[in-house]
Amino acid sequence: MSVSKAKVQDLPGYLYYVTLAERRPSVVVLHAFNQRPEDVEHYSRELASLGMISLAPRYTDASDGVAVAVRALRKLKTMDGVDPERLGLFGVSLGGTVALLASTQERVRFVVSLSGWVDLADLYRFLSRFPRGSPQKYIADLVRSTLGEPEENRELYELASPITYADRISGSVLLIHGTEDTMVPASQSETLYRKLKELGHDVEYHPVEGGAHLLAGKEGTVVDMVSRFLRARGVL
Repeated sequence: MSVSKAKVQDLPGYLYYVTLAERRPSVVVLHAFNQRPEDVEHYSRELASLGMISLAPRYTDASDGVAVAVRALRKLKTMDGVDPERLGLFGVSLGGTVALLASTQERVRFVVSLSGWVDLADLYRFLSRFPRGSPQKYIADLVRSTLGEPEENRELYELASPITYADRISGSVLLIHGTEDTMVPASQSETLYRKLKELGHDVEYHPVEGGAHLLAGKEGTVVDMVSRFLRARGVL
């Protein structure tokens, strides 16, 4: 099945689709921190090949990511061929976090978070333990320079954490996380999974054995998980 790629008007990013001639399920695909839509093109294309319309927007960081994701959802709703009742979000790392947060502002049918963090204070403490010069310490220092320490600015950390809004997350939720993730530990997804279960939310958590942070080399496994999840819920 041939997947077409096109630029999107009024929104930086790309649209991926097989056809726009009939109503299709659609998804906003969100990249990781310091990435671009091109870095998640594999997922955008694979989701399109499943019969979805994929929109991959570009954003800078968490501060504008949610607004961009919501704009992308609303943009999709205006497009020919999009079924607004089968609309969702898929995000990698920071993109997964943004997807969860965006679902609290715009109702969606599903959310897929791949290696996303859900509790920023807990993540900061985890990353702070790494030695100076490591990628983990760099991210911890970046968070501290922006928000300060969790003990000083608890409310800011809570505002940036999907776990704070667990009762407002919309749609069925699929959490996928590598068991060997040393950037965002799998315990982050496990925490949200337990919380959503307590709330009676439709949620699944799938650990990927041996998977690192961005699950490089495990893309096929991820797509299979997403396909099964969406088919079981009548999205595909």
